[in-house]
Order: sequence, then C-alpha cells, then structure tokens
Amino acid sequence: MQVGASVISEMAARGDVEVPLTVLVSSAVERNLDTGLLRSAGHLRPETMDIRGFDAWNRAAWRRMDGFDSVLTIFGPLYRWSPPFRSIVGFAQAWIIYPRNECYDRLSVVQRLKTRLKFWIQAQFFRRADVLVVELDHVKEGLVRELGIPPERIHVVRNCLSSLYLNEALWQAVDMPQADCDLRLGFVGRNHMHKNTGIFPEIASALEARHGLHARFYVTFTEEEWRACSAEFRKVCINVGPLTVAQCPSFYRALDGVVFPSLLECFSATPLEAMAMETPIFASDRPFNVDVCGSHAHYFDPLVPETAADRIAGVLGRGRRLDPRTLRAAREHAVSFSSPAERANRYLELLIGKT
Repeated sequence: MQVGASVISEMAARGDVEVPLTVLVSSAVERNLDTGLLRSAGHLRPETMDIRGFDAWNRAAWRRMDGFDSVLTIFGPLYRWSPPFRSIVGFAQAWIIYPRNECYDRLSVVQRLKTRLKFWIQAQFFRRADVLVVELDHVKEGLVRELGIPPERIHVVRNCLSSLYLNEALWQAVDMPQADCDLRLGFVGRNHMHKNTGIFPEIASALEARHGLHARFYVTFTEEEWRACSAEFRKVCINVGPLTVAQCPSFYRALDGVVFPSLLECFSATPLEAMAMETPIFASDRPFNVDVCGSHAHYFDPLVPETAADRIAGVLGRGRRLDPRTLRAAREHAVSFSSPAERANRYLELLIGKT
C-alpha cells in the first residue's frame, strides 16, 4: 500500500509525462492518496477498482485492462495467462525464491502442501510476465535460480522512503494508549506467520528476567488478527489497529525502538522508515535486513528471543543514552538509499517501453 501510494503520488506530481496514464487503485490505496492531486494531473485518469487475488469472475476488470498497451502491476502476480498487453509485474514473494525456508516447519503437513501449491501457481503466473520488477539484487538472483527467468527480463528498482517522511506537515496523529512500562517497542505490519511476531512475549519475558526492564509492544493488527492472538501475546502487546501511511511517522516517533523479527522478506520498508524517524531499529539477522540497513541496525537471531532482549537492553537499558549522531547517520542512510522520484521514473520508463 505504501509503495503504491508513493509511486502514484510521484507520477501525479510530474509535469513531463507525455503519455496518458490510467491509474486503477484499490480502495485501500485510494484512502492513502491525495485525490485532489490525482484529479488535477492532466496526464492521469484515476479509477477505483478492487481485484482480490485470483478473481476469475471479475470480468469487468479484465475487459478494462484489455484496452491498454502496457500494464504495470506494482505487486503481482497478475492473474492473466496470456494478456493482450505488455505486462510489467512487481515481484515481492519471498516464499517463492526461498522455497526451503524455516517457516514451512511451523505448518502442518496439510498446510505445507496447500502453501506450496499456492506459491507454485503464483510462480507460473509470474513466469508469464514480460518484465519483472524487484527491489533488491538478492530477489533477482532468486528468480533466476528458482524460476529460471532470464536475467534480462528482471529489473531492480530499489524501494525507498515515501517523500511523506520528509514533510512533517503531512504527518497525521495516531492514538497511542498509555502503558506503565520502561520501554515502548513497536512493530508495523500485518500479523503474517513469517513476520515472527509470536516471539514478542518471549522477548518481553527475557527483558524482565535478564535485565529488569518492563516492556510493552505496540502492534498495528486488524481486529481479526488481534482476536486470533493468544492471551499471553495480548498481555504484553497493545494493538493500535492498522495505520494510514501518514500516521506511521507519528507512530515511530512515539516509540523507544522498533522490533522487526521477520524470518522471510524480499524487502520491507519498516527498517528504512524507523531509521528515517531516528528510532532505533532491532532487526532479525537476515540478508534482507542487512542489505538495507548495513551497520545502522541492531541485529539478533530471530529464533532466539533472548538475543533480541540482550540487544535491546544493550541500547535502551537503564542508564543508557542514545547517541544523536548515530541516529542522524541512520536517518541519512535511509533518506539516501533511493528516492521516490527515482523509483517512479524507473517505473515510467518500463511502462512506456524505454528500457
């Protein structure tokens, strides 16, 4: 959602686009857009259209797309076997490029078979794309290795911060319930299994037992996800509900630290966003985090909660003081990682066939 809203806003703000663009946005992305900016952009024709996965019966959507020369799906797959247009599809499905990942061990035999079948089907549709767009080099390497896609069909367009993070006037407030604790730690994202948020109670317990620190985790789950959480999880966590993109900066700023324990990603913007807000980021020691954060994150073994607790206490424990120069360096790294304008320009070049 963040990427979609950012890319569309950048395209709307440009005055040098020589071809007309129709923007089909989901209602969720639309809520994060300045609709006035969209409608004032003469080269954009915005339309709201919800397509949920393999929606074979949404014939109106398919007929609408059939009139285009090129279609960019920001994150696919696009479930069209032989589309009558040039199909450019964004790829961000780590389960496909890392098929032997440790998350499968957490599934029952039936769930494992269903999951492998689902991603096998998705892989076939990804193979049908004329161009695939990925966010980091390790993803391109995975597509070549696992799906045998020729490297010349894969373009790396680095993800980046939304320009919203550079304009405080656009930030929106978020209701952060008060909690009697020493540390307010947070996580932004859905509660998917590979996000590994289930270790939060164990981190909280280790912080208390090993370091005498009482922590609370603020999460951004849907109501359905929150109801599915265990009593043990809800005891140490506070759910603020899903955030809009404009609320995220305020959320990060209200925290002592962000904990990102994911086991499997292609790319996540959360570490970049936390660094941009000068909030310490504690991340799983995995290539998708190290490639983005470099030396500006505090890494831990996501399978050993005690290592996360030790890292958090080592930075945020009693008597510890954060070095503002270190936090500023992390922000500078995040801001310079890539730019929204550069990303939108690359997408436009692919869309109109310049690359």
